[in-house]
Amino acid sequence: MQATSLTSFVARPGAPRCPGRGLEAPQLIVGGWVRQPLRLDVPALQARGAEEVDFQVVCTFDGAHGDSLRLRAVPLAPLIDEAQPAFEHRTDFKRVAIVAESSEGYRALFSWNELFNTPVGAGVMIAFASPCAPSHEHRGAFTLISRQDLHTGPRYVRHLALVEVVKLW
Repeated sequence: MQATSLTSFVARPGAPRCPGRGLEAPQLIVGGWVRQPLRLDVPALQARGAEEVDFQVVCTFDGAHGDSLRLRAVPLAPLIDEAQPAFEHRTDFKRVAIVAESSEGYRALFSWNELFNTPVGAGVMIAFASPCAPSHEHRGAFTLISRQDLHTGPRYVRHLALVEVVKLW
């Protein structure tokens, strides 16, 4: 399997643009140790049954930051399933981590078990906004949120560019 990395996150010629702003339509990559890497734009996520969710950024040391956010989001786990992790043995899932990385280099980490076998996993979602939306400059087109974390801030990934399935050993 060829790994998909953030360096492959490039603008596509002829991609849709935000009217009047000349911006390329952003894509989110779901890749790494998978058989079918995904390149998703906002309409592709909307088509997957997005829901309205409330989210509060709560940092470990200084508590809540601002008001609760109202976001459109889809769960992360089905996207990983769709990318078809390249498991070779029935126990490979025990050796996998999921890394969410922003275009700015910020990363958040999840274990496979955490996403697929705990209540935390149901709350790990990809929020999205149109490139034309006012929130786009602050959060980017894609944002990873973990709604069930006690302190949501450390795994709040703005400007999300890549979700990578990583085989640890």
